[in-house]
Amino acid sequence: LDEFVRNTSAVVDGKVVHFNDLRSIDINYLFHWYKYAYSWSDYFADVNLSFPIGEAMGHKFFLGTHFFGVNKHKDSERGPIEQMEFVTLWYMSQASDYATRQRLQAIQMRLFELSRADNFSDLISFDMYGDQVANAEMLRGTFQTVNLFVVGLILMVGFMAIAFSHISLRSQPLLILGAIGSPALATAACFAILGWVDFPLNSIMCITPFLVMGIGVDDAFLLLHSWRNHGNLPAKERMRAVVHEIGPSMAITSATNTLAFGIGITSPTPQMSGFCLCTCIAIFLDFLFEFLIFCPVIVLCYKEKKEKSPQRDRLVLLYIWRGCFSFSTPAVFFFSVLSWEKFTDVLLSPYGRFIVIVSTVAIYISAFVGISQMRPSFDPSKTFPSDSDLMISLRKFEKVQSEYSPVNFISRMPSLKDSAEESAFFEMVERVEYSDGCYGPERTQLMLRDFIDVHTSNVTLSYDSLPQFLNERQIKDKAIVHYEDKNGSVSNIWINYIIICRGRPSFFERAMKIDSIRKIIDEYPVFQTSLFDYDSTIYDLIIAVKDELTKAVAITFACMTAACAFMIPSFTGASVATLSIMCLFSFLTSFAPFLPKCVMKGCNAHVCYHYHTSMRECVLLNVNERITKILRAVGRPIFEASLSTLICMSPLFFVPVYIIVAFAKTVCLVATLGLLHGVVIIPVCLAIMTRQRKPSRRPEDLLGEQKENMLGDVPRS
Repeated sequence: LDEFVRNTSAVVDGKVVHFNDLRSIDINYLFHWYKYAYSWSDYFADVNLSFPIGEAMGHKFFLGTHFFGVNKHKDSERGPIEQMEFVTLWYMSQASDYATRQRLQAIQMRLFELSRADNFSDLISFDMYGDQVANAEMLRGTFQTVNLFVVGLILMVGFMAIAFSHISLRSQPLLILGAIGSPALATAACFAILGWVDFPLNSIMCITPFLVMGIGVDDAFLLLHSWRNHGNLPAKERMRAVVHEIGPSMAITSATNTLAFGIGITSPTPQMSGFCLCTCIAIFLDFLFEFLIFCPVIVLCYKEKKEKSPQRDRLVLLYIWRGCFSFSTPAVFFFSVLSWEKFTDVLLSPYGRFIVIVSTVAIYISAFVGISQMRPSFDPSKTFPSDSDLMISLRKFEKVQSEYSPVNFISRMPSLKDSAEESAFFEMVERVEYSDGCYGPERTQLMLRDFIDVHTSNVTLSYDSLPQFLNERQIKDKAIVHYEDKNGSVSNIWINYIIICRGRPSFFERAMKIDSIRKIIDEYPVFQTSLFDYDSTIYDLIIAVKDELTKAVAITFACMTAACAFMIPSFTGASVATLSIMCLFSFLTSFAPFLPKCVMKGCNAHVCYHYHTSMRECVLLNVNERITKILRAVGRPIFEASLSTLICMSPLFFVPVYIIVAFAKTVCLVATLGLLHGVVIIPVCLAIMTRQRKPSRRPEDLLGEQKENMLGDVPRS
């Protein structure tokens, strides 16, 4: 099999490339030694191939690097190997440039295809797992996401056609194209800018179009609804009124979203930092394009149908009655019409307020309980399509890793003339060896111990004989020891050694184990020890994610609060907006700690801003009338925007990638919570925090006329 792997070839750019053409290091020498010693065992008495430590010609070597599931039919795995579940071969290649990575990927994908064909031998089957194959499988999941995103766009277009049913058939396609085109152009321009400056793209950035599309369509619904409500004005004054009414709240949502993702740029993870930069630029461009592209499209193309029904203030709710599905009893759909006045009266009644308060408290409690129990982790299988053959290889590899989890160390060698320093070095090593989950000194691959054992009779032990020692064991070229040899004097010695531990079932436990080992070696700075694990980058993220997340949320929350206070100069409005942001942060963190927090605060900002303006412009209205006026202005577009987001995200539930489905669930949860806050929770909070106005001394008929004028500012449509 090793020869088969090394002779494997693939075609890259019309050229045949072999595995041996890559810069690779042979790290299977222990397996080769076992193979040779096994053939000698019948002729030499000093060959003992007992598991886990074999011995041949006076040299000991560890067998647990390549053999797993050994002797499970017996009470103990120790002794000659009679049965085994897996034999592993390890390959490590250097791919420092793009061309080499392409060749490495082609070779790995070829080996992956051969492993799936399972025709290598009648005696054994082999599976392979490599980072380039993992990248290719993740990319396949990304392409499936893009395809279903197109399906989501088609569904969104259909929903928008229904929502724009009052617009003429000639105007509908242009307005829908403008509503979707603005965020689409913003995303395309963002990727073009990043490509222009040679910024590296990654698979996480495929999420950006979904986020920007949701935000952009939300703004389009608001602009279009406001334009319709001011239909009695000439075009210039009409657009001025629309920008005056909707522009500030759009600026609030865009500013807070840009701040949130702008802070995410400082993430220690390059992939997450790049995703936040991409989304930050796209959101800013979408804010500009909504006014530069969609607003002119509204002015030029908006035209309502001639047949207009009497305008009433309605919120259309769809009730689905499910009967027994048979040939004689189909599903029946019917609509119920509810006015905003009735909705507000029910919502702000004592019973309505009580139900909303209890529900909100329950949401907050569940959110904070979830945060307190949050446990960051990672599972590679969540990033691959569930139908990937790599999942089979990954499950087998996890079995191997449960027995063999090597931790590599590089340390400066202690001085053999300083007994205190030598004792401190072995004390550090033994503390790691006897820590929880490690096998102990028996399986540690530390050449220094063998070197000292061989030279115990030498009173003046020194490292000058180290080159000879390495040559005798044929490991001088294995990069185990690095030293400087000047005229037979060996100095500046660094050693690579491995301590074997048992694999933990979860990445979180593995990360905590690595963190505890790091704390041990940090107590011995004289040896300048560094630790390496193949998954160290993932462990670093898991170790730091809670602190980094807390810091990012705190900074983002402070910036959003400042932005809301600056743009909504009202204590009540800014406080309620801030409170809703905090609730969304908490609730989403408890449900989806593994995803960046995209908090769709548009509903909250729009309602709070309109409430602030109504406090200044509609002083004669009572609380119910003021909330009714606000919901007339933004209620319907908020409902339509949230529903369009749910429709756009629904195809992603069919992507066979866990992390993409989790993202879709998170966005749908955000849209639902945003709608719940904007239409239910925030109006109740504003009503509770509003002080009752003092009775006015003006004549009742004059007050009634002024109130009608205030309520009439927003047509009941």
